[in-house]
Amino acid sequence: MENLILNDEPRLVKAGQGSSILNTVEYKGRLLYSKYNPARAIESLIEKTEILPGTLVVIFSPALWYGIEKLFAKLPSDCPILALEADLKLEELAQKKLDEKFAEKEIKDKINFFNLTNSKNIENEIKKIISTGKIKRSIRIDFSAGVQFSKELYDYTAYAISDIIGTFWKNRITLVKFGRLFSKNLISNLKKLSTSFLLEDVRQKIEKPILVLGAGEGLESINFSKAVRKDFFIIAVDAAVQPLLSRKIIPDAIVAMESQQAIEKVYIGTKDKLKNYGTILFADLSSRKQIIDYLNLTTVFFASRYADGTFFDELINKGLLENFITPMGSVGLAAFFIALKLRKNESVEIYTAGLDFSFSIGATHAKGTMAHKGKLGLNNRLIPVENYDAAFSQGAEFINSKNGEKIITTKILYSYAKQFINLFKNKKNIFDASTTGVDLNIPQKKIEYAKTNSDIAETQFKFENETLKNKNESRKEKTEKFIKNEAQNLKKVKFLLTQGESSEFFDGKNLEAQIENILRLREYLYLHFPDGYSFSTSSSFLKRVRAEIDFFLKLLKE
Repeated sequence: MENLILNDEPRLVKAGQGSSILNTVEYKGRLLYSKYNPARAIESLIEKTEILPGTLVVIFSPALWYGIEKLFAKLPSDCPILALEADLKLEELAQKKLDEKFAEKEIKDKINFFNLTNSKNIENEIKKIISTGKIKRSIRIDFSAGVQFSKELYDYTAYAISDIIGTFWKNRITLVKFGRLFSKNLISNLKKLSTSFLLEDVRQKIEKPILVLGAGEGLESINFSKAVRKDFFIIAVDAAVQPLLSRKIIPDAIVAMESQQAIEKVYIGTKDKLKNYGTILFADLSSRKQIIDYLNLTTVFFASRYADGTFFDELINKGLLENFITPMGSVGLAAFFIALKLRKNESVEIYTAGLDFSFSIGATHAKGTMAHKGKLGLNNRLIPVENYDAAFSQGAEFINSKNGEKIITTKILYSYAKQFINLFKNKKNIFDASTTGVDLNIPQKKIEYAKTNSDIAETQFKFENETLKNKNESRKEKTEKFIKNEAQNLKKVKFLLTQGESSEFFDGKNLEAQIENILRLREYLYLHFPDGYSFSTSSSFLKRVRAEIDFFLKLLKE
């Protein structure tokens, strides 16, 4: 038997079957292909693999590219190839063999070849590929035993690629359902920027401990004495406001993200108490406009980027916004993110309770929330106040709580908990003050009172300083100019679509190009279409855009 060498360079070794002219590769003490028939295993695998249209084919460790011709032969026309190699030496070998095998640039261009260390470039390439809306899935094909040198990394990458594609389509479903509403709220709230503030305006302003409160059962584990009000800056998610007020606790800040009408119920009976106390409303720019109007509180906006597009970039380029925050599907995550932005420095402690991302049998929220009050209102001999349906609904599952007891979560709730861990796991001085819910992988610690002196305890936001006034004046001017420009462009493209070259707005050059140049910069007009992942010049697409123009033009002019 031939002795293998622990060499640091891949070495080509002639295969030993008959008159074969194929080579295998010896590297780090192992052969990456069979030494008898190097191509047989991968070619057999490709023959047996079913590749459906709309599939991203992911090749791991291509090495000598055996089987690539067979893959091309059976590949549907709409299936791109992404080749990845984790080892730098094997990447160098694979690139050399790719250049030798395919001299024609046209064929090589069909293969996107990356080293796995270029994770950001790989992610961008995948997002570019799936942005066409043609890719529905991915399939993994290991081209050589080189995969074994970094097996965990390849396994993780395969999962990550599948997750990126899945997330794209989940987002598309959300945008088709809610995208128009998000954009409607965004346009309406843009006009409020001139009389409001941005999250960046108030960052690092809080010196006393911060308490972030969700609406889960963990909210009930807090002893709401007067010391809580004195010693903590309290940030509450919208659904937690009513149970807090019933406990004589008025939050310093509320976080609102919801865009749908149903959320208005959680604010019933809260307006005057919050206004008199001076509570601040932190609102997503795409959150429900009517809530902001109804509460009439000092509003601090933050912006979640609910879709990719040039229009969103322009909001920053034109100076209306400074940045977008990481997309978060949960208002609890956003509230904790805001707390981190508000604290003066890392020595300021942040506690949380009620961000359970789970529930117990019969109870989905804390007592006093609208969910609980709604069940109380329907309660009779036949309908119990306990919400048992949620515990045994499809997708619900039992897991262990942080205190060891059995609790119930769902895929979406558990994904929020994992997102919390990924976003905040390395932050200092953050603590979980509740005993129920999913383990958030941060230290558990009961809240302690009298941690601050009286001066800090009485500190509230000051919105009257000269710097903020100047920023607001500048933002007001930019916002008004931006909205006026948007309205003019929508009016222009409206007449170009209806009157064509006879329109007074036609530039006398290329009508189709002029229309496309305007619409490509305004994705909010069509991102909620089922096919709105990219702009189209088809008649059907443009007719639907034309109908949307009147709706958004009215919003801009109101």
